[in-house]
Amino acid sequence: MTIRPASAADAEAIWQIFKAVVAGGDTYVFAPDTPRQVALDYFLGANVHSWVAEVDGGVVGMYKLISNRRDLGSHVANASFMVAPSAHGRGIGRAMGEHLILATQPKAFNHSTLGYVDAYVMHRFL
Repeated sequence: MTIRPASAADAEAIWQIFKAVVAGGDTYVFAPDTPRQVALDYFLGANVHSWVAEVDGGVVGMYKLISNRRDLGSHVANASFMVAPSAHGRGIGRAMGEHLILATQPKAFNHSTLGYVDAYVMHRFL
């Protein structure tokens, strides 16, 4: 499995997973008939940092990370995950969660003199 930053080229795979995940109306607040562009904006929109999980060259999951607050509270984030139903039970969600928690967050802190610098997650509360 490879986890990499999402790109516009992943839009169709993201849309297909999104549709499958929200179809039952039992996991996300999105209605089953959510339009494609709304789904893509959710995962690929401005100020959204998204990654996809690939197995054998195909996208089987994705997650996004966004700030919960603005300005001085922008360091608090929210993540959303989706795994293709056909890939459930294979550890993909767990791998994406560990990738997020243990990852380098590129340009996550706006340092007063250095500008945007990476943040390294080395601790978490359970």
